[in-house]
Amino acid sequence: MAAEAHFIETIIGVGILLFAAKLMAELFLRLKLPIVLGELLAGMIVGPFALGAFIVVDGKQLLQINDEIKILGEMGAIVILFMAGLEMTPKEFLKGGKASFTIGTLGVVVPFFAGLAVFQMFGFDALQSMLIATALTATSIAISVQVLSEFGKLKSTEARLIIGAAVVDDILAIAVLSVVISIANAPGGVDSIDISEVTIKILQVLGFFAAMLIAAVWIMPKVITPRLWKAKGSV
Repeated sequence: MAAEAHFIETIIGVGILLFAAKLMAELFLRLKLPIVLGELLAGMIVGPFALGAFIVVDGKQLLQINDEIKILGEMGAIVILFMAGLEMTPKEFLKGGKASFTIGTLGVVVPFFAGLAVFQMFGFDALQSMLIATALTATSIAISVQVLSEFGKLKSTEARLIIGAAVVDDILAIAVLSVVISIANAPGGVDSIDISEVTIKILQVLGFFAAMLIAAVWIMPKVITPRLWKAKGSV
Protein backbone atom coordinates (compact mmCIF):
# COMPACT_ATOMS: atom_id res chain seq x y z
CA MET A 1 0.00 0.00 0.00
CA ALA A 2 2.82 2.38 0.81
CA ALA A 3 4.40 1.82 -2.60
CA GLU A 4 1.05 2.34 -4.35
CA ALA A 5 0.41 5.54 -2.40
CA HIS A 6 3.89 6.82 -3.29
CA PHE A 7 3.31 6.01 -6.97
CA ILE A 8 -0.05 7.83 -6.99
CA GLU A 9 1.45 10.86 -5.24
CA THR A 10 4.25 10.97 -7.81
CA ILE A 11 1.80 10.78 -10.74
CA ILE A 12 -0.35 13.56 -9.26
CA GLY A 13 2.74 15.69 -8.62
CA VAL A 14 4.01 15.20 -12.17
CA GLY A 15 0.54 16.03 -13.51
CA ILE A 16 0.44 19.30 -11.56
CA LEU A 17 3.92 20.26 -12.77
CA LEU A 18 3.10 19.43 -16.41
CA PHE A 19 -0.16 21.38 -16.26
CA ALA A 20 1.59 24.42 -14.78
CA ALA A 21 4.40 24.20 -17.35
CA LYS A 22 1.94 23.95 -20.26
CA LEU A 23 -0.14 26.84 -18.91
CA MET A 24 2.87 29.14 -18.56
CA ALA A 25 4.24 28.02 -21.94
CA GLU A 26 0.97 29.04 -23.62
CA LEU A 27 1.06 32.39 -21.82
CA PHE A 28 4.63 33.12 -22.90
CA LEU A 29 3.85 32.00 -26.45
CA ARG A 30 1.06 34.57 -26.64
CA LEU A 31 3.43 37.19 -25.25
CA LYS A 32 5.93 36.22 -28.00
CA LEU A 33 8.54 35.22 -25.43
CA PRO A 34 10.61 31.99 -25.33
CA ILE A 35 8.42 29.12 -24.13
CA VAL A 36 11.24 27.69 -22.04
CA LEU A 37 11.16 30.80 -19.83
CA GLY A 38 7.53 30.13 -19.05
CA GLU A 39 8.26 26.51 -18.21
CA LEU A 40 11.14 27.50 -15.93
CA LEU A 41 8.97 30.10 -14.21
CA ALA A 42 6.23 27.51 -13.71
CA GLY A 43 8.70 25.19 -12.00
CA MET A 44 9.87 27.99 -9.73
CA ILE A 45 6.33 29.02 -8.76
CA VAL A 46 4.66 25.62 -8.40
CA GLY A 47 7.75 23.71 -7.24
CA PRO A 48 8.31 22.31 -3.74
CA PHE A 49 10.16 25.43 -2.57
CA ALA A 50 7.30 27.84 -3.36
CA LEU A 51 3.56 27.19 -3.74
CA GLY A 52 4.16 23.45 -3.89
CA ALA A 53 5.18 23.53 -0.23
CA PHE A 54 1.58 24.38 0.70
CA ILE A 55 0.04 21.38 -1.11
CA VAL A 56 -0.10 18.87 1.74
CA VAL A 57 -1.83 15.46 1.67
CA ASP A 58 -2.04 13.31 4.81
CA GLY A 59 0.51 15.51 6.51
CA LYS A 60 3.06 15.14 3.69
CA GLN A 61 4.10 17.63 1.04
CA LEU A 62 2.68 16.42 -2.30
CA LEU A 63 5.24 18.04 -4.59
CA GLN A 64 8.67 16.69 -3.74
CA ILE A 65 11.88 16.29 -5.71
CA ASN A 66 12.07 12.52 -5.30
CA ASP A 67 14.03 9.97 -7.32
CA GLU A 68 11.19 9.49 -9.82
CA ILE A 69 10.99 13.23 -10.57
CA LYS A 70 14.76 13.39 -11.03
CA ILE A 71 14.73 10.44 -13.44
CA LEU A 72 11.91 11.97 -15.51
CA GLY A 73 13.79 15.26 -15.66
CA GLU A 74 16.97 13.54 -16.83
CA MET A 75 15.01 11.59 -19.45
CA GLY A 76 13.47 14.82 -20.75
CA ALA A 77 16.88 16.45 -21.09
CA ILE A 78 18.24 13.37 -22.89
CA VAL A 79 15.35 13.43 -25.39
CA ILE A 80 15.90 17.15 -26.11
CA LEU A 81 19.61 16.60 -26.73
CA PHE A 82 18.90 13.53 -28.86
CA MET A 83 16.50 15.51 -31.06
CA ALA A 84 19.13 18.24 -31.41
CA GLY A 85 21.65 15.59 -32.46
CA LEU A 86 19.28 14.44 -35.21
CA GLU A 87 19.36 17.96 -36.64
CA MET A 88 23.15 18.22 -36.76
CA THR A 89 25.86 15.92 -38.10
CA PRO A 90 29.26 15.61 -36.35
CA LYS A 91 30.94 17.37 -39.29
CA GLU A 92 28.53 20.30 -39.01
CA PHE A 93 29.21 20.41 -35.29
CA LEU A 94 32.98 20.56 -35.90
CA LYS A 95 32.57 23.53 -38.25
CA GLY A 96 32.37 25.73 -35.15
CA GLY A 97 36.02 24.82 -34.62
CA LYS A 98 38.26 27.37 -32.97
CA ALA A 99 35.48 29.85 -32.18
CA SER A 100 33.41 27.29 -30.27
CA PHE A 101 36.47 26.06 -28.39
CA THR A 102 37.51 29.60 -27.42
CA ILE A 103 34.05 30.62 -26.23
CA GLY A 104 33.50 27.37 -24.36
CA THR A 105 36.90 27.56 -22.66
CA LEU A 106 36.35 31.16 -21.58
CA GLY A 107 32.90 30.15 -20.34
CA VAL A 108 34.63 27.87 -17.82
CA VAL A 109 37.86 29.70 -17.00
CA VAL A 110 36.39 33.17 -16.38
CA PRO A 111 33.46 32.16 -14.10
CA PHE A 112 35.63 29.70 -12.16
CA PHE A 113 38.47 32.06 -11.29
CA ALA A 114 36.15 35.06 -10.84
CA GLY A 115 33.91 33.04 -8.52
CA LEU A 116 36.92 31.68 -6.65
CA ALA A 117 38.25 35.19 -6.00
CA VAL A 118 34.90 36.80 -5.15
CA PHE A 119 33.71 34.14 -2.70
CA GLN A 120 37.05 34.09 -0.90
CA MET A 121 36.65 37.86 -0.49
CA PHE A 122 33.29 37.16 1.19
CA GLY A 123 34.94 34.91 3.76
CA PHE A 124 34.42 31.43 2.29
CA ASP A 125 37.34 29.05 2.62
CA ALA A 126 39.25 27.77 -0.43
CA LEU A 127 37.31 24.52 -0.82
CA GLN A 128 33.89 26.16 -0.45
CA SER A 129 34.91 28.83 -2.97
CA MET A 130 36.06 26.15 -5.42
CA LEU A 131 32.78 24.25 -5.14
CA ILE A 132 30.69 27.39 -5.73
CA ALA A 133 32.97 28.51 -8.58
CA THR A 134 32.58 25.08 -10.20
CA ALA A 135 28.80 25.45 -10.09
CA LEU A 136 29.15 28.75 -11.97
CA THR A 137 30.95 27.05 -14.87
CA ALA A 138 28.02 24.82 -15.79
CA THR A 139 25.78 25.69 -18.74
CA SER A 140 22.59 24.09 -20.04
CA ILE A 141 22.75 22.72 -23.57
CA ALA A 142 19.14 21.54 -23.30
CA ILE A 143 17.86 25.08 -22.70
CA SER A 144 19.93 26.49 -25.57
CA VAL A 145 18.74 23.75 -27.93
CA GLN A 146 15.10 24.23 -26.98
CA VAL A 147 15.21 28.00 -27.56
CA LEU A 148 17.03 27.63 -30.89
CA SER A 149 14.61 24.91 -32.00
CA GLU A 150 11.61 27.05 -31.04
CA PHE A 151 12.80 29.89 -33.26
CA GLY A 152 13.78 27.54 -36.11
CA LYS A 153 17.48 28.40 -35.86
CA LEU A 154 18.84 24.97 -34.97
CA LYS A 155 20.61 24.54 -38.33
CA SER A 156 22.01 28.07 -38.51
CA THR A 157 25.69 29.01 -38.20
CA GLU A 158 24.97 30.75 -34.92
CA ALA A 159 23.36 27.59 -33.53
CA ARG A 160 26.44 25.52 -34.41
CA LEU A 161 28.59 28.05 -32.59
CA ILE A 162 26.35 28.18 -29.51
CA ILE A 163 25.91 24.42 -29.23
CA GLY A 164 29.59 23.77 -29.91
CA ALA A 165 30.61 26.24 -27.22
CA ALA A 166 28.08 24.74 -24.80
CA VAL A 167 29.46 21.23 -25.41
CA VAL A 168 33.05 22.39 -24.82
CA ASP A 169 31.87 24.27 -21.72
CA ASP A 170 30.19 21.16 -20.29
CA ILE A 171 33.17 18.90 -21.04
CA LEU A 172 35.58 21.25 -19.29
CA ALA A 173 33.10 21.79 -16.44
CA ILE A 174 32.96 18.01 -15.88
CA ALA A 175 36.76 17.91 -15.80
CA VAL A 176 36.86 20.75 -13.26
CA LEU A 177 34.12 19.11 -11.18
CA SER A 178 35.98 15.78 -11.06
CA VAL A 179 39.12 17.56 -9.88
CA VAL A 180 37.30 19.58 -7.21
CA ILE A 181 35.48 16.49 -5.91
CA SER A 182 38.76 14.56 -5.67
CA ILE A 183 40.24 17.48 -3.72
CA ALA A 184 37.19 17.62 -1.43
CA ASN A 185 37.45 13.87 -0.73
CA ALA A 186 41.19 13.99 -0.08
CA PRO A 187 42.22 13.68 3.61
CA GLY A 188 44.14 16.96 3.57
CA GLY A 189 41.67 18.89 1.41
CA VAL A 190 43.11 21.81 -0.54
CA ASP A 191 46.46 21.50 1.23
CA SER A 192 47.01 18.04 -0.26
CA ILE A 193 46.58 18.96 -3.93
CA ASP A 194 48.67 16.68 -6.15
CA ILE A 195 49.35 18.30 -9.53
CA SER A 196 50.01 14.95 -11.20
CA GLU A 197 46.70 13.52 -9.92
CA VAL A 198 44.83 16.63 -11.08
CA THR A 199 46.43 16.36 -14.51
CA ILE A 200 45.49 12.67 -14.77
CA LYS A 201 41.86 13.43 -13.83
CA ILE A 202 41.58 16.13 -16.50
CA LEU A 203 43.23 13.95 -19.15
CA GLN A 204 40.88 11.06 -18.33
CA VAL A 205 37.79 13.20 -18.90
CA LEU A 206 39.15 14.86 -22.04
CA GLY A 207 40.37 11.51 -23.37
CA PHE A 208 36.95 9.93 -22.94
CA PHE A 209 35.19 12.70 -24.86
CA ALA A 210 37.91 12.71 -27.53
CA ALA A 211 37.37 8.97 -28.02
CA MET A 212 33.60 9.49 -28.34
CA LEU A 213 34.17 12.26 -30.89
CA ILE A 214 36.53 10.12 -32.96
CA ALA A 215 34.03 7.25 -32.88
CA ALA A 216 31.16 9.52 -33.96
CA VAL A 217 33.02 11.24 -36.80
CA TRP A 218 35.25 8.54 -38.29
CA ILE A 219 34.30 5.07 -37.02
CA MET A 220 30.48 4.96 -36.84
CA PRO A 221 29.88 6.27 -40.42
CA LYS A 222 31.96 3.35 -41.73
CA VAL A 223 30.27 0.76 -39.52
CA ILE A 224 26.71 1.95 -40.17
CA THR A 225 26.53 2.38 -43.94
CA PRO A 226 23.53 3.88 -45.77
CA ARG A 227 23.11 0.58 -47.65
CA LEU A 228 22.54 -1.24 -44.35
CA TRP A 229 19.67 1.07 -43.36
CA LYS A 230 18.03 0.91 -46.79
CA ALA A 231 18.00 -2.88 -46.90
CA LYS A 232 14.59 -4.51 -47.28
CA GLY A 233 13.12 -5.55 -43.96
CA SER A 234 15.52 -3.47 -41.85
CA VAL A 235 14.18 -1.23 -39.12
